[in-house]
Amino acid sequence: MSADGARAGGTPRFISGVVEGFYGRPWTMEQRTELFKREQQWGLNTYLYAPKDDYKHRMYWRELYSPEEADQLKALISAAKQHQVEFIYAISPGLDITFSNPKEVAALKRKLDQVKQFGCRSFSLLFDDIETEMCAADKKAFSSFADAQVSITNQVYEHLRSPETFLFCPTDYCAAFCTPTVSQSSYLQTVGEKLLPGIDILWTGPKVVSHTISVESIVEVTSVLKRAPVIWDNIHANDYDPQRLFLGPYKDRPTELISKLRGVLTNPNCEFYPNFVAIHTLATWCRSADGGASDLEIGDEGQDRGYNPHRALNLALSDWLLELMSAGGAAGQLKKESSKEESVQTDSGESPYVPGPGENPLYTAEPLTLDDLKLLSDLFYLPYEHGPTARSMLQELDWLKTHSQTEQTEEWRCRAQHFDQMCKAVVQMFNRLSNAPNRRVLYDLYDYICDIKSGVGLACAHVKALGGQESLVAQLMTDDPEPWGFRGGLSGEFQIKEKPTGESSHIQFFCFV
Repeated sequence: MSADGARAGGTPRFISGVVEGFYGRPWTMEQRTELFKREQQWGLNTYLYAPKDDYKHRMYWRELYSPEEADQLKALISAAKQHQVEFIYAISPGLDITFSNPKEVAALKRKLDQVKQFGCRSFSLLFDDIETEMCAADKKAFSSFADAQVSITNQVYEHLRSPETFLFCPTDYCAAFCTPTVSQSSYLQTVGEKLLPGIDILWTGPKVVSHTISVESIVEVTSVLKRAPVIWDNIHANDYDPQRLFLGPYKDRPTELISKLRGVLTNPNCEFYPNFVAIHTLATWCRSADGGASDLEIGDEGQDRGYNPHRALNLALSDWLLELMSAGGAAGQLKKESSKEESVQTDSGESPYVPGPGENPLYTAEPLTLDDLKLLSDLFYLPYEHGPTARSMLQELDWLKTHSQTEQTEEWRCRAQHFDQMCKAVVQMFNRLSNAPNRRVLYDLYDYICDIKSGVGLACAHVKALGGQESLVAQLMTDDPEPWGFRGGLSGEFQIKEKPTGESSHIQFFCFV
């Protein structure tokens, strides 16, 4: 499939791929090029450039790119074409634009003309996450906020000579924002009626981060917008909580949606390398409409016979394991980013040390396994649910706490031992992952796996204390505990204040909330 906006024969192709649309540090040019390779390999076809904290995309949208920045974007657009990925350049002028000012409209056109000169042929105007109150001049010129947005979007679209792909993100981009409802929203009605028919509309579903997206909900919004939407899916987005990462599969979106949508773009984790699972499983979901995932038989997850998220996850984790066990990973073929650390990590050519009989085994001897990655995914699953192992650990911990005041029974001791083994598996996973050859993936994961290892360790120590064993819990309950015993900093202190009376113990809150 070509990287333009249509299949052979003129039929609009299903938009599928990735939107870099999160708040935080944007991905590097090398990472984006690696993304294009993955998209091509997995059958995805689109990349939407919309990093919120690229200041010339949003905050300083009027400013033209410098020659150095222009060269970077030209190279990026060229790389996308090379890998048959459609590069969509998005701009977000809604923070401070005066819609009725011709100079503002001219500045917007001038900026997009510059990007068009770089070789870009697909564009997007985003009006998400902005104030809805118009300035006095705009109130005189337009009857509503929607009218103002539609007017400037139509002008830009026609100025660019009606690109094959042109996306519009409304301010009311999910059902939760619509007043009073999706079907009765005057904002969406205006957009649907007045936005030129060649312009596609982005939509996140029932909520900003939608748990599920039903066929019925898409039929409803399609009727109002007078066109099928492109889903901007935040299921794996983590920019709203720096302590969360999402490594679960793309799920709770029936494949029947594919025929009802113009496309799906995932807006994943801020960290680039952990997005292997999110993008891989989305690709499996997209292929299922053409029978590409027919080997994924129906399971317990639902009635979707073309896609099973558990098997899609296993496929993704199996491929990710190969990348983690490669020193350069799939990105190893790219130009390496310089670092002082890399300069000292050289191969001396000597044979590796092998312990003798009776000596300690090497700490690095155990390689990362697929089971380790399954556990990792379970611990960092999805916004609305933990993975099966994580749920089991929480259930066991709750049972052990609830029954700790009664006489210690054989069942309690057996379940405490089982919980201890589950905690040890987390530590083992941490150790193996920490020793994985692909350091770039590890560095994106490290803060998260270190945090969960610490939390699980405290939980394990607490259970041992409930069973009468000496543990580090006693150290935490003193008047002068170690700082790692009451984690969270000021944010953690605020959360403790929000706890119900009688549950503010450091050890109770930080380990078991």
